[in-house]
Amino acid sequence: MLCLFLKFFINLHFNNYKRLNKIQPKTKYLGKNIIFLPTCHSTNDFSADFIQNNDINEGILVYTDFQTNGKGQRGNIWVSNAGENIMASLILKPEFLNAQFQFNLNVAFSVALHQTFEPLIGNAFKIKWPNDLYYNDQKIGGVLIENTISNKHLAFAIIGFGININQVNFENLNATSLKNIRGKDFRLVDLYESILENFEICYDELKNGYFENLKESYLSMLLGYKEMRSFKKVDVFFQGKIVGVSEFGKLQIFMGSHTEEFDFKEISFVFK
Repeated sequence: MLCLFLKFFINLHFNNYKRLNKIQPKTKYLGKNIIFLPTCHSTNDFSADFIQNNDINEGILVYTDFQTNGKGQRGNIWVSNAGENIMASLILKPEFLNAQFQFNLNVAFSVALHQTFEPLIGNAFKIKWPNDLYYNDQKIGGVLIENTISNKHLAFAIIGFGININQVNFENLNATSLKNIRGKDFRLVDLYESILENFEICYDELKNGYFENLKESYLSMLLGYKEMRSFKKVDVFFQGKIVGVSEFGKLQIFMGSHTEEFDFKEISFVFK
């Protein structure tokens, strides 16, 4: 019964999409099928249920005006005003990608986001490892990628992304938005289209084995790359210089006499 209800709900929103959605990216396959949810628990959670109950084509975009329980990195909740920001998930089938190199997908999507937003707000827009979006030292968005692994390769990937666009007030004083930076509203439809178009190019590069080009771009836009920064590991504060990211996605920091690698939840950036 639950599966039948879910299929009815999805079909209903596919029909709603025809009336409500104006997103029409110039792509071959990303964003050609779109599910619009006026409100939802989490676009990533909805996408995971959708994968379980449907045969899917790669590139489905699930987006919403409001999430009641949006997810961020480290188990954080992503809070966003209704209708003012980007809140979406993209469903992929990256079966070509070995699971041990799954961070490559983060790199490709981060590069696409930088290509979308850097021309709009300038080179102060950076990627904070592993895939948060920052303007100077203020957070503007984040990405959460959840993968399903089969036979040592990725079967599915859900790329969830939330980006502050037209919201101006935030409970977190370390947050900002495009509108706060530029002083004007942005059309969400245009931004969704640009993200999909840029990412399809990057994703195809990843598929075709051109990862080194993507990684070089990723490092060039990485917050703190080749700069002395402050970090925290548990209760210990230290300084170091980011010199790279390993093939497994670990952050490489030069500590003055040697280089150490850190995994996703081992350290955090310290901002003044």
